[in-house]
Amino acid sequence: MSRDKKNKNSFTLIELLVVIAIIGILATIVLVVLSTARTKARDARRNTDMHQYSVAMEMYYDTQKPPSYPDIDNNAVVIPASSTALAPFMSVVQLDPTNSAGPPDLRYYWTDTGQPTTRFCVWGLLEVPTTATYVLANPTGVKQTQTPPTVANCYSL
Repeated sequence: MSRDKKNKNSFTLIELLVVIAIIGILATIVLVVLSTARTKARDARRNTDMHQYSVAMEMYYDTQKPPSYPDIDNNAVVIPASSTALAPFMSVVQLDPTNSAGPPDLRYYWTDTGQPTTRFCVWGLLEVPTTATYVLANPTGVKQTQTPPTVANCYSL
């Protein structure tokens, strides 16, 4: 009788393996959800950064006599980490959360679109959409577009 009682109070190897498998499946699901949440959070930061660039550029513009934007590169260049072009309104320039040359290229770019001091454009690539979507800031505001920004079209997007 003591032998039957002992077997009733213990788990079989199969039961333990099933429980471990269920825990493994749940852990995998949680990791996938967290990965998606991190990606969406980086995209939210990219949107916020573009808004900050837009505000800093407009504040810079308003304080200059005559009004002008900073004279940044005419070509689309990666924003250097040490740039002080927007000081004091943005003493430390914002870089992409991953700042990865990719692919995909997840860095921020800026240009004055070939018209120094009268225009600017800053953009970065979002991660979440299945089609390439860019978030950009220019004097007309901050917006998202699926058209890849270039020096020639950035101001008109």
